[in-house]
Amino acid sequence: SAAFCDGLELEAWECGPACRHAPGVEDVRRVDDEELGAHAFVGRWRGQCLLVFRGTDSFEGWMQSLRSWDLDYLPGCSAEGQPCRVGEGFLESYRALAPRLKQKLSEIGCSKSTPLAVTGHSMGAALATLAAFDLKSSGYTLSRSYTFGQPRVGDEAFVAAFNAISAEMPFFRVSRADDPVIYLPSSDRFHHVGTEVHYPGDTTRGYRICDGSCEDRSCAGDEDTGDVALMILQCVVPSACGHGRYMMPPKRELMGTSSCRNRKAFLP
Repeated sequence: SAAFCDGLELEAWECGPACRHAPGVEDVRRVDDEELGAHAFVGRWRGQCLLVFRGTDSFEGWMQSLRSWDLDYLPGCSAEGQPCRVGEGFLESYRALAPRLKQKLSEIGCSKSTPLAVTGHSMGAALATLAAFDLKSSGYTLSRSYTFGQPRVGDEAFVAAFNAISAEMPFFRVSRADDPVIYLPSSDRFHHVGTEVHYPGDTTRGYRICDGSCEDRSCAGDEDTGDVALMILQCVVPSACGHGRYMMPPKRELMGTSSCRNRKAFLP
C-alpha cells in the first residue's frame, strides 16, 4: 500500500497508516516513470533490503497493462532451447525502472550479497516478477518475494526459466478468487509462476497453499470466461472488486492512495 503514496512523505516514511503500520523502514528512495505509469521504491527494513512496485493507478499504467497482452522476447532467457517471451508492456516498464532501481539499491548500501525482498500488487506484481528474475540472474541475493493480484507475465518458456532460477527463493503469489486480474491474460499463451497462496475471499475465510504447478485448478487455475467478465464488471465499483481487497478485513481500505491518507486504513 505504501507504494501508492507520493512525495517526500514516502521517502521520510511518514505517508500515513501505510507507513505507520510498517515501522522501522528507512533509506527509502523512489523511482518513477510517469510516461509509462510505472513506480517503485527501495528501502531497508530489519536487516534486509526492500524493492516494492506500485500497482496500476493511472491511464498510462492501464495502457501498459493492455499492451502486455502481446508477447515480446526477454533477452538472455531461454528454457530447453526455447526463447522466453513476456508481456510487452510489463517488459518496457521494468526496463525503464531497472537501471535506476539498481543504482538506488547501491546508494543505500544494498549490495548483491545483501538479502533483498521483492513485492508488488497488480501490474507492480508483474514488474516484481521480472525484477526477481533479472536480479537473481544478475547475482543478487533474493530472500523472498510476495506478490498480490498478479496477472500472468510470460509464456511456458519463461515459467520454466523462472522456476529453475528461483528454486531456492521463496516466491509466493497471493491470489483471491474474486480478482479478475489473476485470470488474465488467457492461459492459452500465458502462464503463472511461483507458489500460489489462494484466498477464496477475505482473510476470515482462510487460505490454501496450492500444488506448485503454477496453474492449480483447485485454486485460481480453473478460469471461466463468463465469470471473469462478470468480475471485471463488478470492478466498476471499487469496493466490490476483489483486486483491491487483498488482506481485508485486517487491512480496512482498498489498495490505492486511500491507504496513504485515511487513518482508519488498518486495524490498530
